[in-house]
Amino acid sequence: MTVPRTPTRPITSLVCGLVVSASCMLHAADDRAAKVAPLLERYCADCHMEGSEEGGLSLDKVHGFNDAKPDIWSGLHEQLQLGHMPPKDSDQPTADERALLVAWIADSLTAAGFHVNNKLEWPNYGNYVPHEPLFRKPPHPAPATRIRLWRQRPEQYAARNGGGTQAFSLLPGQQILDFAAIYSVDESAAEIVLRNAQQLVERWTKVEIKDGVAVKAPGSQLPNGAPLLEILQPDKAPTPEQFAKSINWMFTWALSRQATPEELAEIRDLYDSIAKDQGPLFAARAALTAPLLEPEAVYRLELGAGDLDEQGRRRLSKTEILSALRHTLTVQAEGGDNWPVTSRLNATGNAAGVTLATSDEVATLVRQLLDAPLPSGKPPGRLLAFFDEYFDFLKAKDVFKDIPPATTFGIDGAIADTRQLIASIVAEDKDVFRTLLTTDKAYAGHVANGASPHRLYGLPADWKKTDAAVALRPDEHAGILTQPAWLVAHSGNFDNDPVRRGKWVLEHLLGGTVPDVPVTVCANVPPDETKTLRQRFDVITNDSYCWTCHRQMNQLGMAFEAYDHFGRYRLQELMNPVDASGAIVDSGVPELDGPVNDAVDMIRKIAATERAQEMFVRYAFRYFLGRNETLRDAKTLQEANRAYEESGGSLKALVTSLLSSDSFLYRTAAP
Repeated sequence: MTVPRTPTRPITSLVCGLVVSASCMLHAADDRAAKVAPLLERYCADCHMEGSEEGGLSLDKVHGFNDAKPDIWSGLHEQLQLGHMPPKDSDQPTADERALLVAWIADSLTAAGFHVNNKLEWPNYGNYVPHEPLFRKPPHPAPATRIRLWRQRPEQYAARNGGGTQAFSLLPGQQILDFAAIYSVDESAAEIVLRNAQQLVERWTKVEIKDGVAVKAPGSQLPNGAPLLEILQPDKAPTPEQFAKSINWMFTWALSRQATPEELAEIRDLYDSIAKDQGPLFAARAALTAPLLEPEAVYRLELGAGDLDEQGRRRLSKTEILSALRHTLTVQAEGGDNWPVTSRLNATGNAAGVTLATSDEVATLVRQLLDAPLPSGKPPGRLLAFFDEYFDFLKAKDVFKDIPPATTFGIDGAIADTRQLIASIVAEDKDVFRTLLTTDKAYAGHVANGASPHRLYGLPADWKKTDAAVALRPDEHAGILTQPAWLVAHSGNFDNDPVRRGKWVLEHLLGGTVPDVPVTVCANVPPDETKTLRQRFDVITNDSYCWTCHRQMNQLGMAFEAYDHFGRYRLQELMNPVDASGAIVDSGVPELDGPVNDAVDMIRKIAATERAQEMFVRYAFRYFLGRNETLRDAKTLQEANRAYEESGGSLKALVTSLLSSDSFLYRTAAP
């Protein structure tokens, strides 16, 4: 499959062409339809056939796709895919049977021209992939990622378009923000990209004519050393060598590669055509704009240029691997702490004999990139940014707090403290995950106006401010989840929020799932200044309909009641002893289930389990590969988990394993 290269073709058209090509590769006839009707009869008949129409759904006489409306099939697809149906107390299809039903419905909808709402590709639905087969069953021998276009992160695009309008954004509310499946360049974004490219080139190509020669005009922002003046001369067309030199400089600046001969020929044809009607300056600007409109200027193209193997996969080329690593391991496209990564990647790209044809070669390069000393002395920014998203504590800035009188509280300082703690643990790179959850160390030096934060961290009243880590009481604090920044981020404006806190623990540490809130539910806890928050939550505890979903979250979240909604440890609430007891229920780890005394007790118990570490590996996979794991990725996850364990809990070892895995290096047309 080739990528269209016509510079004047709109970006959205290029994308559509790639997607259509991929769809054609996915289409194949099969005989699954004959197997579907018996499965529907076996697993759905009790509730949805023979006069029983629970939920208003009847599947009588449904044997094939045309026997039911598309919206019915779409609903069945979602319920089966997320495991909501059949109900847990009913006979369940095997994993293969469920996969057959889901795939047949999706393919039938696609073939009929309908959109398939595949929630397992969405950022907040990864836990619906069952945990045990990923780590306890023999894995698929050939992991791979579906061919994809992955839109650049906003800060990466901005780094190449200083002074331009930001064309992209990330959707709030996602557990992992940068997911390939949920972003594209729509018409409005494409228009901004085009305008930014034109304005950038115009700023660089301001010239004035002196003695018949074009020179930089006052106000021109042409970068030093850029050989663009050679194609901006007024009275003569550039030679092929001059043209190639200018266009290749632009390609290298914008895409970190030179133009292919075909691209050069196309852009020269564009130049000659425009020059006839508009003149050489306008033609030169159009030619220089073309590299900025290539798909690579806004997308990561991950198609796989290698030969098709026996598993139906194509390996990424060396150029694709370098591009993928550059996007994965740099916070921005260039500058600052990214220079060691960028320079190493550029050196590898130009090095003779380095093919990156094996996983070991890629792993060696990744390790070199992660070990490269950075000017700031901190760990690589993308490693630290992972924890910003994983713990989701930055949103503490958005939680309004009415600060009590005579209280020192600065959320920016609390966030900076938490980030410094994370950076110190990641830099140590030993038992990273469990240390982050259980350490009794903290940094408390980021407080405005020299005020003491001793109340915020439970330190003695005579504590002296220091930039070093301090030890907190181990019976009161355990890691990031008892840091004020995390507690505030997962609270309300005026109260704690045991639902939000419990949901985080359930999803991130235990691998649980929480259904979407029904539109008929009014999710409010009645205010009452005479009752504790636990007492006010009785309205949920005593409602069987609510308790079905809240029984896990609430009992996990109530363990954090030993902290107020500013994250301060407390012993009393409304002049009564605080009740911070909770429970772990239906965790998937039977020996873990049971009552807990408080958050510290709960966190330490969960942190000691294999399940929590494996969930950490799953979230790292999602962050660095930009998608949810599938059952086909079990080999990648098992190897990454093993690399983490055998290295003594090294985050760098975990990331190296992920970024040299088949899931990272191979592409396939089928999921």
